[in-house]
Amino acid sequence: MPYLRLLLIALLCWLPQAMAVPLCSDIFTKPPTGPNNPGMQPPPNLPSKAGNFTCYTQGNNRHCSRSDAFGPGDFNFANGDFEKGFYLATNGATTRLYFDNLTLKNTSIHQGYNPSHLIVYVRGNLHIEGHNFFKGILYVEGNIIMSGNATISGALAVHGNVPSGGNFTPIIDLGVIDDADFGGMCDKQQAVQIDHFLLKYSESPLTCKAETVTVLACKNGSCSELVTDPVSATLTAANAVTGWEGGNNISLVNGSGQKRLWHTVVAPPVTIGVGSSSPVAVNPTLCQRGSSTPSVAACTLAFADSGLLFDVPDKLAGKAASVTLSAVRKDEQSQRCVPTFQNTTRQLAFWSDYLSPDAVALVGSPKMTVESSAIGTSVQNATSIPLSFNSQGEATLSVNYPDAGQLALNARYLGGGSEGNLQLDGSDSFVSFPVGLCVKAKDPLASCPAGDATCAAYRKTGDSFDLLISAHAWSSDTDSEYCDNSTTPNFEIQNITLGSTLVAPVGGSEGVTGTDSYSHKAQASANEVSQSINEVGVFRFSAQAPNTYLGSLFYRIPLALSGNIGRFVPASFALKNVSLIPACGLLNSPSFSYMGQPTPLSMQLEAHNHQNQVTMNYRDDFAKGNAVLAAENNNDGSDLSARLSVLAGSWLAGVMEFDSTSTFVFERTSAPGMDGPFEQLDIGLWVDDMDGELSRLAPLDMKPGSIGDCSVMPGGCSAQRLGTVPMRHGRAVLENTYGPETDILRMPAYAQYWNGSAWTLSTEDSCSIASVPLSVQVDNPALGYLYQPGLVAGQSIDRSATSASFSQGQLPLFWQALGSPGYRGQVTAPLDVPDWLHWYWNWSGSEPQNLSDPRASAYFGRYRGDDRIIFWREIN
Repeated sequence: MPYLRLLLIALLCWLPQAMAVPLCSDIFTKPPTGPNNPGMQPPPNLPSKAGNFTCYTQGNNRHCSRSDAFGPGDFNFANGDFEKGFYLATNGATTRLYFDNLTLKNTSIHQGYNPSHLIVYVRGNLHIEGHNFFKGILYVEGNIIMSGNATISGALAVHGNVPSGGNFTPIIDLGVIDDADFGGMCDKQQAVQIDHFLLKYSESPLTCKAETVTVLACKNGSCSELVTDPVSATLTAANAVTGWEGGNNISLVNGSGQKRLWHTVVAPPVTIGVGSSSPVAVNPTLCQRGSSTPSVAACTLAFADSGLLFDVPDKLAGKAASVTLSAVRKDEQSQRCVPTFQNTTRQLAFWSDYLSPDAVALVGSPKMTVESSAIGTSVQNATSIPLSFNSQGEATLSVNYPDAGQLALNARYLGGGSEGNLQLDGSDSFVSFPVGLCVKAKDPLASCPAGDATCAAYRKTGDSFDLLISAHAWSSDTDSEYCDNSTTPNFEIQNITLGSTLVAPVGGSEGVTGTDSYSHKAQASANEVSQSINEVGVFRFSAQAPNTYLGSLFYRIPLALSGNIGRFVPASFALKNVSLIPACGLLNSPSFSYMGQPTPLSMQLEAHNHQNQVTMNYRDDFAKGNAVLAAENNNDGSDLSARLSVLAGSWLAGVMEFDSTSTFVFERTSAPGMDGPFEQLDIGLWVDDMDGELSRLAPLDMKPGSIGDCSVMPGGCSAQRLGTVPMRHGRAVLENTYGPETDILRMPAYAQYWNGSAWTLSTEDSCSIASVPLSVQVDNPALGYLYQPGLVAGQSIDRSATSASFSQGQLPLFWQALGSPGYRGQVTAPLDVPDWLHWYWNWSGSEPQNLSDPRASAYFGRYRGDDRIIFWREIN
C-alpha cells in the first residue's frame, strides 16, 4: 500500500506536466510577438546531439558536415552554421531540427519547399549575418541577433526579443501551422466550437401543414460565419402535436440543414430548440421568425388554423418560379388544409424578407417580383396584387428574384364586409441559386488564346496571379456561358474547391494549384483569389462550389473553368553532377586544354518549379531554354565567352542531359594572332530561357566582364561557375633532318604553346596523337608533299614512330629510304596532327589566316655538317 500511494502521488504530479501542452495558436501569432508565453519545449525523448551541423559553399562546391536532405522526425544538434548557399531539403513530411545556437550568413534555408515540412527549434540565440532567407516554422527560445537582414516565410515565435524594422521581414502564414507535425511540442488541434444554434422559420406557421425550420450552426455571435465541420444535433419541440417529421436528429452540412415540424393545434404554442449536439454550442439557441431579430423568445412558435398556404420552390436567380397559393383553414376531421376561397378574385398584399444575407448585409437593392411586379420589403410597404382562385381554391402566381440568397415571400389577406376582421397570413422561404460561376484572370496578359507554346511567358511556377470569380444569374436553359450574364453579388458560400486542367503540353503533368479552396464573399465586384501553379504549360483554372447552398440541395452549381491562362515557365534552372575535366596532360593526369581542343563536360541541367522539383512539362515546344557557356580568366574583367562553342542539348521531361561524351571548345583568338595562356580560365554556364531571363539558373556566382564579387554588383551575377580549365594556344613544329640514304633519319616533332611572349615546349602534353605514315609517294603540292627528285621504280620512303602519341610534348619521327637503288634527295611532307596543334604556316604565301599541319624535309644522301664550314666538296 505505501508503494501504491507513492505511485499515485507521482502520477498526480506527472499528469499536469504531461497534459500542459500549449496551443500552437498561442505561440505562433501574426505578427510574431515576444517574449512568448507559454513557451514551447522540445520533446523529452530527443536523440542525443549529433555534434555541430555546418554547411558552406566555395565556388561551385557545397560542403556540409552531413547530408542536408532530411526525412521526417527529430534531429538534434549542438550548434548550426549555414553560409553562402541553398540548404535543407525535406521529402514531404515534417522534419524537426534542434540547435543550441544557430547562425545564418548569406544563405537560403528550405527555399522552394513546403514551409510546413520544416520546424527549426533554437534553444539559444539565432544569429543573422548578411542576406538570408528562411522558409519554414522557426522557434527561438533566446533572442534573434541581427547584423544583416532576413526574410522569414512561414511562422515565427521568439521567446526573447523580436527584431523590428526594414532589415527583418517576417511573412507570416499561420496556415502552415495546421499542416505541420510538431511532435507533441504544442497542440494545434483546437476543438471545433459552435457559438450558438439559430433556428429559422416562416412568418406564419399553420397547423394544417408542416413548418420548414432551417438549422444553422453559427461560428460567431452574428452568425455571419458557419461552422463547416460536421455537426450533428438532436432537436426538441415542447408541446408539439406530431413533432419533427422523420425524427428529431439532424446532420448539418457546411453548418446548415432543414427539418419539418408538425403541430396540428393552435394552443399551446410550441417551443423548439437544440437538446444536444456534437460539438456543443457555447451559447443558448436563438430563433428567428421570418425576418425578425433572432432571440430566445422567438423559439416559441404560434400556429394558426387558417392562412395563406403556398410553397415557393428553391430556384435559379433570374428564372421565374410558378407558385400555387391557397387560402386555407384546418379541417377538424383530417387536420389538413382545405380551401377558403373558390372561383373568386381577391386582392392580396405581398412583401419580402431578406434572410441570408439579411437586409443590413444585403449588397445593392435587388427586388423580388410577383407577377412581374416588384414587391415591398416590409408589411408597411406591401404590394397589393389581385389573384384569381379557381374551383380548387388555388391561384397561380409567378415569383422571381434576380440575385442569390435565402428570402421569404409573405402574403396577407384582410377581409372586409361580411368577412369582418378576417386576416389570413402566409409565408414561405426559398433559396435562390446562381446558375453558375465565372472564372477569369484579372490580368489581361494572362490570356493564352492559342493554348500552346506560342503564347508569351506569363508567370513562373509558384508565382501568384489573381483570378476573378463571380456568380451569375440564369438567362436561358440553353445558356452554358455564364460570364456575360448578370451577376448575383449576394452569393456567399464557404469552401469552394479550386483546381486546374492542363491544356498544353498534351499528355503532360496536370500540376497542382497553390490555392485549393476559398470562401466566396458577397460583394458588388468579383472575388479576387490569389492562385499559382507548380507546373509549366497552359492551364484552365476551375472553381467548384459545394453541393449544398444555404442547406438546399436543389441545384448543383456546375464546375466553372477559366479560359486558357499561361504560358507558365520554370521558376529556375539547376545544375547537377557537373564534371569538367581538362582535355590534355600527362598520362592519367589531365591538367590543361588547348584552344580548339574538345574539353569533356558532363552535367545535368534541370528546369525546376518553386519547390525545387523538376517541371515535367518543360519539353517539346515549351522547353525554350538554351544552355550557354561563359568564360573569364581569373576574374580579370575580360569576357571570353564569345570564344566558347555552342552546347548542343535537348530537353526531355524537364532535364537536359550532357553525358560523358559531351565536350566544348574554346577557340583561338582572331587569326593569325595568339594569346594566353589562361591558366585560371573559369568556365561558367547560364540559361537563356528565350523569355527575357524570366527563369534563371540558380545559384549564380560569376559575371564575366566584371572584377570582384558579382553578388554585390548592380544586376548581380549572371552565370554559375562550373570549374577552372587552364587554356593554352598550341601548335606542332617539325625540324628538318639530314643523313646518308642508308641511315634511318630522326626528325624531332614538338608540341608547343604560347607562354605570353614566346613559344615553349608543351611538356605536359601526352595526349595529342598524330597520323605518322606518309600519305602519298609522289608530289602533291595541295597536300604539301614534294619529292626532289621523284622516286623511281623500286624506291619508297617510310616514316614511322615508336608511338603516335606525343610524350611530354615530343614525338620523334623516323625516316627511311627503302628499295634499290637507294634514294638520294629531299622529301618534304606534312605531319597530320590534331586541329589544336595546327598553325598559321602560310605555306602557299597567300593564306596567312588559314590553319595547317606542320611540314619539314628529310634529306637523304646529305650530311648537314657543321655551321662553321662554308664549303664542302667530296674528292675521289
